[in-house]
Amino acid sequence: MLLDVPFLPDDDYVDFLRERSDRLASVHFSLCDTRVSDARQRTAPADLDAVISGLKRLPGMDRLLLMNARFLHPERYFDTKGLHGTADLLDRLTDEAGLTGIVFADAYFLQALSDARPATCERLAAVPSINAMPDSPSRVFALLDLIGETAFRPPKRVVADRSLNRDPDGLNALVHGLRARHTDIQLFLMANEGCLYQCPYKPAHDAHVGLVVEGLCGDRTFALNRDFGCVRRMIREPGLMLASPFIRPEDAGRYAGVAHGLKLCGRNRGTAFLMRTVAAYAEGRYDGNLLDLMDAMGDLADRVRIPNGSLPADFFDRVTSCDKACRTCGLCAALADRIAERVDPGLPTYRP
Repeated sequence: MLLDVPFLPDDDYVDFLRERSDRLASVHFSLCDTRVSDARQRTAPADLDAVISGLKRLPGMDRLLLMNARFLHPERYFDTKGLHGTADLLDRLTDEAGLTGIVFADAYFLQALSDARPATCERLAAVPSINAMPDSPSRVFALLDLIGETAFRPPKRVVADRSLNRDPDGLNALVHGLRARHTDIQLFLMANEGCLYQCPYKPAHDAHVGLVVEGLCGDRTFALNRDFGCVRRMIREPGLMLASPFIRPEDAGRYAGVAHGLKLCGRNRGTAFLMRTVAAYAEGRYDGNLLDLMDAMGDLADRVRIPNGSLPADFFDRVTSCDKACRTCGLCAALADRIAERVDPGLPTYRP
């Protein structure tokens, strides 16, 4: 299956991607720039010249800029100067780096930007973010109708909501709905996010990230998850990690004929993580700690080890056919009890 992977302007990583360009459908990237806010806490701004130089070295694949912040400060929708600043940046990326589209989650900003600079927007596809939770034909159709109201081009692909990875009936319904109305749109699946199934914290988490990115408050998002949310629960109940709707590299082929490709995430984890993860999914196998491939659950990799090779051969069949009533089911909890290993954080592993 083809892959949509994060891009970072690192020469060794770009060389790595070039060597695997036949497996790549696209790259996505963030600039950590207030003009194009995305859905992660802001790190150091990217070197725009380095980003453009690196993207120009990648042959024959889509280039998608992440503008998937869940919301912006309300005044930004009405800030004509700011909207033109965003459009100027998009024009430069399109002209110099071959930008083909943006990934969006904020419908207000999409429309405001389109109204301010339609000539810029009509050069680019608007791709709905997975955080818009495209989990049914009707939801996808609503997103496509929204895009049709703007100057943006329609997307060539949609990334299905991560919950459908473990819901064959829901996934098939989405596939059949798309094929009936939009044969030109490909379906991708998020493979390695590694958050809770149907995460109840996600709406508030996305909102808190939006507040941080807009500079409206300090960043306490990890502390929230550690003290009150998903990290706390996963540490206490490692079975919830196995119930997470990830797709193992070995199971990617089970979606052949249903999805066109997989999206990989983890851009904030650096090039070593990305090279390990892209290689694992390109090769269809990984022998180490499963958490070393996961984005959200990667925060726990120094505390819990789940040997990927120890998962049973029928793991995929069992987790895609259960009723997801995890507290009463006990399947993943029992499996985690058998194979998950607690590790003292920060202590080296002894090897005689």
